[in-house]
Order: sequence, then C-alpha cells, then structure tokens
Amino acid sequence: FVPDILTYSVVSCAMAADAFAFHHRIATSNDHIWPRTEEDLRILAENNQLFAAYHEPRDFVGLCYVKDDEHEWELGGLTVDRKAQAKGIGTTLARVAIAHTMTFSEPWKYGQEVIAYVHQANDDPRKLLNKLGFAYTSSIEVPAEDAPASMKRNSEGKIVGDKFRFTREGLKQLADWFGNDSHMVFDARTAKIDLGPVTIDNLREALHDLAERYK
Repeated sequence: FVPDILTYSVVSCAMAADAFAFHHRIATSNDHIWPRTEEDLRILAENNQLFAAYHEPRDFVGLCYVKDDEHEWELGGLTVDRKAQAKGIGTTLARVAIAHTMTFSEPWKYGQEVIAYVHQANDDPRKLLNKLGFAYTSSIEVPAEDAPASMKRNSEGKIVGDKFRFTREGLKQLADWFGNDSHMVFDARTAKIDLGPVTIDNLREALHDLAERYK
C-alpha cells in the first residue's frame, strides 16, 4: 500500500479554478474569512502568490496566499479542510508560503513588511501566527462598506481585526525548521514540497543566508 502523497506547492494557473472551488466552499461557511473571487485567485496564481496542500491530482486540503499589497505582503486566506485539521498541514503550508516569499520576492530588501490580519473574533489563527514568528502590532477597523456582507460584525456593526508582523526571530525559526530534518513534520514517503526547479536544499541555503543577513 502506497499512501497518497500530500504535496505542498505554488498553485499553477491551471489549478486556479480548483483552488477557488476549495476556497469558496470553506469561505462560505466561515464568517471570519474574507472571501476572494475566482479572479482574485487567478491573479494570485499568475503571480506565484497562491499556495496549496493537495493530494494528486487536485484534491485540495489546504490553501493560503502571500500577496503583494503596495508596501507590504499579506499572508492570508489560510484554510484547511475540516477533515485534515490538527495534522500540522496549515502550519507547514504557511511556512512554505512565507519561505517562498522571503527567498524569491525578498520583501525586506525593499522595506516591505510581511503581515497577517486576524478577525478580532477569530482565535484560531493566533497561536499559529505566534508559532510562525509573527508579533501583534495593532488593531484596525475595516469600513463596513468595504467588507464583504458575509463577514461577522461586532455588536456595533463594525469589523475589527488585529494586525501581525513577521519578525526577524520568525525568519531565524523558519530557516532552522527547513534546515533541520527533525523539524519537518512529514517524511518523503507521505508528503513533499514541490517548488518546480527549486530544491529544498536551494531553499534551505537561501533562508540561511537571509537569516544571517537580518539577524
């Protein structure tokens, strides 16, 4: 018996429609998630900013993005199928997405932060962000007219979120995790990271160099 291999990878344009179907199914049942359109995800895929965990050929179990938003890069849309939760998939997927962004886009080189927003009423992602090396920076209020109607409002009818920033300590932790096989939560028989021509060794070296540069 050979188990289905779980692949963590950048989502190609050819997979964008399937990625949207997965995102839409999760987002419509969770009022803490900012739902994205199919066009949004297609553009993210075109820009290599959409990441997934899936069983071949396209059985998605996790999705997230790290998108360029003017002066910062936002880690968002992190969702894991309910049946696949509590297995470390979301954490690994987020690490792959951040590692890809830090090494290929180098936001800090251009004075850009990597950030994440969490709905004030959503406690689930906070431990994960802390584990990934994000630090709380501030609370923000989203104008009601700018937010999707599906998102949960507070008692005053407002949508309030907390903003987190990826830290230098987080980068060091990320480099250490990729650099030490004992930190990898899966093995090559059941899961893999597929970044096309870029190997894990390439990624490890690049992350190590970045961690040294910004320590």
